[in-house]
Amino acid sequence: MYWLTGDEAREQEPLLDPHIQAAIHTPEESQVKAPQVVQAYYQAAKRLGAIFYPHEEVIGFQHHDSQVTEVVTASQSISCKYLIITAGSWAAQCGEWLNLNIPVTPLKGEIISYCQPTHQLRHIIFGEGAYLAPKGESIIVGATKADTGFDTQVTEKGIAWLQNATAKLIPSLAQSTFTSSWAGLRPKTPDTRPILGPAPQWKNVILATGHNSVGIILSAITGKITTEIIVKNHMSQIIKPFTLQRFNEKSS
Repeated sequence: MYWLTGDEAREQEPLLDPHIQAAIHTPEESQVKAPQVVQAYYQAAKRLGAIFYPHEEVIGFQHHDSQVTEVVTASQSISCKYLIITAGSWAAQCGEWLNLNIPVTPLKGEIISYCQPTHQLRHIIFGEGAYLAPKGESIIVGATKADTGFDTQVTEKGIAWLQNATAKLIPSLAQSTFTSSWAGLRPKTPDTRPILGPAPQWKNVILATGHNSVGIILSAITGKITTEIIVKNHMSQIIKPFTLQRFNEKSS
């Protein structure tokens, strides 16, 4: 991590606004391409024998005493030895079926993209509460934060905020028209930390949800520690602060 003057920052990134007077340079900062990562996980899981049921709406669970025995979808029931709740913003609904309060709510984020200009943006830029990330021939600008439930509509207000942040960082992009816009839902928890580990009162239910805006970044370690719980019956010390029980402890 390095402190830079404004002129030094513009040597690294000539598109930066001339009024920027200082910056922090972190050469190891990077972004993953989430769709490609998810596709890689999918292909690896299939090779290891995983069975996928795409576009199946889960409508409940069957259980015997404190053990879930089946996942019930709109068209079938699927037996299970273990149930892992990885439902993102919809985790609270799964909690209702399990008589658990899983405090996860959706937090909408809107994103826009521009075409790369002739002199391309070369670095990820953070500032004005937003980020600009070069990805191939596009520049991704994100992201807004709005507690609007499960609404995924892109709004004029959100687009205007992103465009304004872009103009303050990279003025030349203000002359460009953004090429696309979309919105997604982050699974938000009250303390912004994920919920991991065994579900209270259930013998074979594990929680791995509520990662807020860093789910893809924490996906590998989340999978690793969840596997350890199932295969080795061992919960690493590192995830004990992230169990669901922490919310009960705070309220008491």
